[in-house]
Amino acid sequence: MTPLLVLGCGTTNEGTLFRVSAALADNACGSGAIQVDDDWSFKVRLKKDDTTLTWYDVETGTSTEGSTSDGKFSVADTNTFVVTAATLSSVGCTVRRHDAYTGDVTLDSSGNLAKLEGDIMFKYTQGTGYDCDPLIGATNGFDDLPCEVDYTFIATPS
Repeated sequence: MTPLLVLGCGTTNEGTLFRVSAALADNACGSGAIQVDDDWSFKVRLKKDDTTLTWYDVETGTSTEGSTSDGKFSVADTNTFVVTAATLSSVGCTVRRHDAYTGDVTLDSSGNLAKLEGDIMFKYTQGTGYDCDPLIGATNGFDDLPCEVDYTFIATPS
């Protein structure tokens, strides 16, 4: 699973560095095919421009745009991961992970981001044209597919 990042402090033209602290709320996928940690910390740079929220993952270098308004925010992304490679006798298993970060935004007196808190949801689905059935219920596999892993989190400048 995507590692969690620890956020540092500072403001740049790319946004403000935040530390995200997350706690596992639910895991319907199991711990075989993906790494699921009870607690997770990571760094992101957050930039608010009117109703656009840019979420920059410091560790991976990827940036995703979401929205913010009326004290709420939402950021979503999708990634594809090869779980088992194709062979002469199998098409292999590839999953799509649908990421959603949603919750509440707190602004300081100047209108800058002061805190975000809410939920992180990772939903895993089988990639089109692949066969993940042999991994469902297997050791080092998924408990079920599609499945979801959920965290609650708080992000603060640091």
